Amino acid sequence: MSAKAPATSFGAVILAGGRSSRMGQPKPWLPWRGRPLLTHLVELVASVCNHPIVVVGAAGQELPPLHPSAVRVDDPSEYEQGGPLVGLFTGLGVLAAHRTDIAFLGACDNLFLTADHLRLLFATLVAEPGLGGILPVEAPASGEATDRHFPHPLASAVRVAPAHAAAREVLARGGRRPLFMFDRLGARWLDATSLPEPRVLRTCNTPDEYAAALAEDRAASG
Repeated sequence: MSAKAPATSFGAVILAGGRSSRMGQPKPWLPWRGRPLLTHLVELVASVCNHPIVVVGAAGQELPPLHPSAVRVDDPSEYEQGGPLVGLFTGLGVLAAHRTDIAFLGACDNLFLTADHLRLLFATLVAEPGLGGILPVEAPASGEATDRHFPHPLASAVRVAPAHAAAREVLARGGRRPLFMFDRLGARWLDATSLPEPRVLRTCNTPDEYAAALAEDRAASG
């Protein structure tokens, strides 16, 4: 009888170290569905993952209570103002040390993230072993005078080891954009219209955006 193949391990990297300057208050602490937003997100992600959820913050930053599977790390000082790619590189390094196979990459303002979104991304990578990542992309709105598409690296999933190596290479060359990591991975685009809940791609950067999201969520639950 052949040995049973080991189960695929799923983790996550969630960036929480932004300055929240446009919001005017720390986004991880924004009330959302009865809890701080980051608390809600980590618990949701933990319901799907069987490996750690790495929360990347800033040195000295206070974060709300987190699920027991969460691992808190800080952006390294050697990459000053390195942007989100530095946080992803740091978090992926922790997961690589845990031998995690696949990771969701997100941010603390993924207000409408769902477990089904994670399951879709993870299932796609499991089904296609040669695929390094899966990247949701929005097409231009109808009538817009542009053909530019809008990728969402902080609502994506990657294979941990190659993604960590790709991020290291980009940073070593002075690059700072997460999309450069995806280019090196040979990631596949995922049309946003095929997502179970397209709102997962919405983020929250201003008080008006947060207020609108709260109103929409209350209307949906009412």
